[in-house]
Amino acid sequence: MLHYFVADDYGKDVFEIDLKKLKKTGKKVIFTDLDNTLVGATTQSPTPEIIAFLKEANALGFEIVIVSNNKKERVAYFAQGLTLTAHHKALKPLKLKMGRVLKKYDKSQVVMIGDQLMTDVLVAKRLGLYTILVEPINLSSDENSTKINRKLERYIINKLKKQQLPIPTYLNQK
Repeated sequence: MLHYFVADDYGKDVFEIDLKKLKKTGKKVIFTDLDNTLVGATTQSPTPEIIAFLKEANALGFEIVIVSNNKKERVAYFAQGLTLTAHHKALKPLKLKMGRVLKKYDKSQVVMIGDQLMTDVLVAKRLGLYTILVEPINLSSDENSTKINRKLERYIINKLKKQQLPIPTYLNQK
């Protein structure tokens, strides 16, 4: 069961992800979380840096799909004017909604980027996707449900450490 919490790759943020390398490995679709992955949970609009990241990904031929547990209004407002598809209330870590979205794609070509072991990595691993875990942008902006997940995450991290399984450096310091 612990293997569901081990990401395939880790990064400080999305800007550290080598998109060209991902492309060379056959990835064509980026599923990404929104809050604390692309921007802080209280940042309503994409930052200029995120817009540049998304444009670079699009220029390389990636299709971008936001899969967020947040509300429709939040996700739609963030996504307006961007070249991507956005899904709200993804109910991660449940597979139901993301599984429906995934049916449109060859899952060997999809990468999932997120900031939480308990939602993003877990659902992606359960669906058989390549995963990249990034550091949360701003932990103090987490919603209450996410704060609970972060506590569970610490428990899982301790289990991963005992099994000598890989964890990102920033989690190793907790």
